[in-house]
Amino acid sequence: MDAIIFFLALLLQIVASTDVSSCSCGFLDSKTGAVWTDALITYANETEELPGESLIAEDFQNPYEKNWNARYRAGAKSSNLALSESTRSGWNGTAWTLKIDPPTKDHIVIGASIRSIRRDIQYGTFEAALGAPKPGVGGSILSMRLDYNETQTVNLNVMNADAPKDAWTSFMIYGDWRGTRSKGVNFSDFGNNTYSFQGSPWGFVPYRINWDNASNIDFFIGDALARSVRSKGAAKPLPVTPATFRIQHSSFGDMYTSEGPPPNGSDARVGMIRAFFNTSSMSPEDHAAFDKRCHLAPAPTCLVSDTSLRGASNFSLPASRPWKPKAVDYKKRWPAIFVVSVSAAISTILLAHATFKRAPWKQKQAAGSLDPPSAPTANNSGRTSKDLSTTPSFIYSEHDALALTAQLPGVGTPGQVTPGTSTPRASLPPGSSHGSAQIFWASSRDSLEICKVNGNKQAGVQAVVPSTRIGKYDEKKQVEVTVKEIPNTVPAANNASLADAKLPIAAPKQRVDYLAGLVALASVLVTLIHFALTFLPATEIPYTHAHYESEIWALKIVTPYLLTFSWIGPFFTSSTRFLIASYLKSGNLKGVAEKTVGRTPRLIIPCAAVAALEYFCMQVGAINWLEYLPSVTWSTWPYTAGYVTFGHFISEILELMYIIPNAVPQITFNYCIGVLWTIPVQLQNSWLSLLAVIVIREIKTPWKRMGYYAFCILMHYYAMSWGTFFWVGLLIADLDLTYKWKDWLYSRPFVYYPFLTFIALLAVGSPSIDLVGMWKANWNFNTLEFGIHPHQRTGHAVRDTSDYGYPAYYLPRLTALTFSIGFHLLVELSTVVQKFFSNRLLMWLFPHILTLYLIHGLVFWSLGAAICVHLAAHNVPYWANMLIVAICSYTVIFGCLPLLTPILEGLGKSITQKIWQDASSKPPSRRKTLYPFSPEMFEGNEVDDGAKDRDVESQAVKEKM
Repeated sequence: MDAIIFFLALLLQIVASTDVSSCSCGFLDSKTGAVWTDALITYANETEELPGESLIAEDFQNPYEKNWNARYRAGAKSSNLALSESTRSGWNGTAWTLKIDPPTKDHIVIGASIRSIRRDIQYGTFEAALGAPKPGVGGSILSMRLDYNETQTVNLNVMNADAPKDAWTSFMIYGDWRGTRSKGVNFSDFGNNTYSFQGSPWGFVPYRINWDNASNIDFFIGDALARSVRSKGAAKPLPVTPATFRIQHSSFGDMYTSEGPPPNGSDARVGMIRAFFNTSSMSPEDHAAFDKRCHLAPAPTCLVSDTSLRGASNFSLPASRPWKPKAVDYKKRWPAIFVVSVSAAISTILLAHATFKRAPWKQKQAAGSLDPPSAPTANNSGRTSKDLSTTPSFIYSEHDALALTAQLPGVGTPGQVTPGTSTPRASLPPGSSHGSAQIFWASSRDSLEICKVNGNKQAGVQAVVPSTRIGKYDEKKQVEVTVKEIPNTVPAANNASLADAKLPIAAPKQRVDYLAGLVALASVLVTLIHFALTFLPATEIPYTHAHYESEIWALKIVTPYLLTFSWIGPFFTSSTRFLIASYLKSGNLKGVAEKTVGRTPRLIIPCAAVAALEYFCMQVGAINWLEYLPSVTWSTWPYTAGYVTFGHFISEILELMYIIPNAVPQITFNYCIGVLWTIPVQLQNSWLSLLAVIVIREIKTPWKRMGYYAFCILMHYYAMSWGTFFWVGLLIADLDLTYKWKDWLYSRPFVYYPFLTFIALLAVGSPSIDLVGMWKANWNFNTLEFGIHPHQRTGHAVRDTSDYGYPAYYLPRLTALTFSIGFHLLVELSTVVQKFFSNRLLMWLFPHILTLYLIHGLVFWSLGAAICVHLAAHNVPYWANMLIVAICSYTVIFGCLPLLTPILEGLGKSITQKIWQDASSKPPSRRKTLYPFSPEMFEGNEVDDGAKDRDVESQAVKEKM
């Protein structure tokens, strides 16, 4: 009896249904007035298998995913699609079950996917009854999508998340960030007054997408509008290309969307699919025939709302092939190509000219030249007529004087030593001699300073000599001459031949080589940290999945010593010496003034230039592969985002200059995540150092001075300020330059060696504390130390607030401070360590550290990402992949340094020097508008003799006539 009733019901249903092929004039949507030419309709509770004439189950495995936070790669197999009875609310009978397998060790999650055979779907209305993945089993996505490629997507995603309270449905188009909750609806909001959905969101829910045209897309929950997108307000154009309809169950491990993946697998359900759409495969003749048949003569038209419709419209073979755009007609683009080519050629020539003009590879050779300039005389002061013609305002600038006096032993101008300044090695002019004394000279506008090496005495002689000076009227002017005798530093055996020597006397170095080497090494190690965070996250971040077991061992052994952020500390402690050394020595505020004027443009101008370059690379697609990288490397650390407008870019640069320590500049989340935050730290604490050294120098009593240091260091440490590192650097520089503590220690071995042992243990022991935390999972020193500091919002200790945990990367840590102190002192006091850090390789690298700092992320995220993703797609073992990426990336980085550093130096250092020169030098006298002519020539007071003669001759001719 039951069998009879079933067959009668089935027969009644068959009789009551209407095949879509009978609707020859399409399908009318009475709500919108749109008419669609084709349809695809199927119900899972009316069939025993997927309708093979319109839908297929897919088999694939993606080699990578385009998602900033996808740590897993999706796949599908047809065996994961089944038809089974459903007990969920909102549906009766059987439904298609789309299963997900547990993730593999290679981070692959195999799910299920249903795809339309047709790939010519262009606009339409699409509805499906979707049953969300089960709650509490791990996050996954049941999506209904229309896509042609990654730039032409419309998708609706039902996500259960890891916790049921976070379950939601998102409604997205290309260009939307997938984690934007405002573009979706949480399951808890389905029943509110906006959507009024009466059923359970965990059961079957009817979702609908109306892709009406190129300017309008609407998403519905039942009949309630959930999101409406218009092309006018969209960030990017709406999809317009023919698409493929797809329903897929997958999981990517995206912490901002679905979370997951399900550790033991999961499943989702689909009850029915109803799609009405237009086709891109209709030719103009087909459109004309359709219009003639359906508009000029009556023909059957069906309604979209008719629930009796079943089946799928017929289609031709071309409709099952992916759509391909028409070939671009480059004939129309030749003018644009010509203009771009000419512009690129001119830019290349100009850059090449600037590079070869500066010839950075010849600077060392030129500096060591043995050919002395011509001896200065009273008339030309060592300048040629060509030199005079090129400087009409004045012969010598203050810059010339400083450059020459800097070459003299024992002579220096306060404030002229800047970080990155290479050691001057220019030859010195022989000049005239007095006995065995060698005379050198330097000049300013109105004075000439003659310095001579003469025994061990120093004296000053004032003299006035005539000098030719090109100035206001090419006038003769007396120039004040200062003669100084400087102690001879050349051995006595060589004094006799000093005046006739051809070789230049080596000038004292204006930088401390071992500190420069320390900073250079630290800069390389910081790039390695960022390489590891980008490509090998398990070596830097605990509890992250590793490709190989060796990454875990590296985390526990190598990382605490070589790949730790404590290496940032020496940057801060050593930079203080370059800032305050001149003032500590001389007490001349000119050095402080120079750093105050030039410090900000010296750092910000190159940063802004390289940031603009990276934004340009984003816009032309050079960094596109970075978005695919997380699914291969399993690292979500690197990402980029372009600025909205140029005003936003300017705002980001200003934040970089001023906002730390109040907040993190937004450019660190766009241009280069986690990198540029040290620039504002350097800038703000530069002012701290320059002000502090003025106060320190006025405290003459040593115990009061040391007490002041101790108070400031402790207060900055308690406040979690990076100023602690700068105060430590100031203290170390003060001990060396003011108190000469090295000589004191070297003369007392019984104090020197125990102290050297102590600081060595401090340098090694500080990262060893982090090593203990790597091995002991339930204990971390940095977390405990972070808890004792004050919480800014509440005033309580951090350990008593909800923010208690591992400190953020931009917060100082005690282990980093003690490591910086120990290592800096070790470099300062150990001659063996100093010799190591003064090697040629580090000395070559030191002038390029700012360039290295700015461009390494760009290379990793463009070239490195592209190589890594493509090698992974070809199943290259990951260890070989990383080896190739590292070799290629660092080859490009170090190869670019000699080319880019002169450009950045020109943008930063050269402009800064010009700013300082203009700010500190007295400008030349203002010339009158009539220069070089006399005003009397135009006032009638002076008579042109030639004109008089011509007037006389003219008068004589008239008289003869």
